[in-house]
Amino acid sequence: MVATGELSNVVLVGAGHAHVEVLRSFAQDPPRGIRLILVTRTRQAYYSGMLPGLIAGLYRPDETTIDSRRLAHAAGAEIVEANADGLDLRAQLLRCAGQPPIPYDVLSFDIGSTTDISGISGAGEHTVPVRPIDGFLERFEALRRRVLSATGTTRIAIVGGGAAGVELALSVANRLRDEAKGAAGRGDRLQFVLVCGTSELLPDFPPSFRRRFRTVLKETGIELVTGAIASAVEAGRLIIDGKPPVAADEILWAIGAAAPPWLRKTDLPLDRRGFISVDAELRVLNLENVFAAGDVASFTPRPLAKSGVYAVRQGPVIDRNIRSLLAGEPLVRYRPQRNTLYLVSTGKRHAIGTRNGIVVPGRWVWHVKDWIDRRWIGRYKAVGGSTGE
Repeated sequence: MVATGELSNVVLVGAGHAHVEVLRSFAQDPPRGIRLILVTRTRQAYYSGMLPGLIAGLYRPDETTIDSRRLAHAAGAEIVEANADGLDLRAQLLRCAGQPPIPYDVLSFDIGSTTDISGISGAGEHTVPVRPIDGFLERFEALRRRVLSATGTTRIAIVGGGAAGVELALSVANRLRDEAKGAAGRGDRLQFVLVCGTSELLPDFPPSFRRRFRTVLKETGIELVTGAIASAVEAGRLIIDGKPPVAADEILWAIGAAAPPWLRKTDLPLDRRGFISVDAELRVLNLENVFAAGDVASFTPRPLAKSGVYAVRQGPVIDRNIRSLLAGEPLVRYRPQRNTLYLVSTGKRHAIGTRNGIVVPGRWVWHVKDWIDRRWIGRYKAVGGSTGE
């Protein structure tokens, strides 16, 4: 049991998909004898599952966000609006930019990931990375304005042949073409290319799923380049290992997840990519009172993709284990699903789903995805309030 005197400081770092569940749970059933603190750099917590629909123009921003401040207030949490940037494990102090150190008795990380462009020369200057989401949306809006105001042909490349890259390419293409036609009748002057580093599109999915998306990309007018590993980015083009460059006026980067760099300056146990190593209880290895969930966590029992489908299900486990630790009770194990349901949108109110090798397409699949997403985010809007005010 964590014993610290009159109150135990429970510090949540980040308002990711797992931590919003902790806040919701604490709002409904607050544990006694705790001081809850949320450290977050942004008020709006975006739900990644609805990002493609937001980019495609199918959702308003307020439909895809949780007001983390309202949710925190409902949970009785103090809010520190800052970036965490250091940690003293011995003294149990979290350091934040521009703030006094925050003492903790129980600490949990759910701070997501960033896009890894560190090894790609010129990527920082010439691309729009997808992660973090809030920064991406600002950069995408700037790209959108450039594209719609440009004269002549504009060629847009999306780097990444996984589900995130495919959804992004289709969402961007449908949105920009529709807006360009409406603004100046120049939708046909927009060209799109999806650059995939592997020899096959969507390599982790069933063959029939891949074939369907190849067809959708072709019907949408998106060129597909496979087996193209980008090694550098220059103004107006992607440099590809062993192949001709890919011309592009705008480049969106949807591959490679990186951990926040400041974690490497701590004594936290990290995997080779800098993510925090956790055990089956989502507890940081060799640390009794520190947890991690979502993209920032490296689940040691078996590798997990950096996907919101896992973070969502980690929320109840983090909540339960914080409570159990404070009460001196046994912790529960997180058991990730092995047969994940994937519903991948095509940039319109249409999606293709797959589970256990079965593949189903249709508008009804998108409506199922929409229902699942709205139901999930609605749990937190109902507690924390709407963000549309």
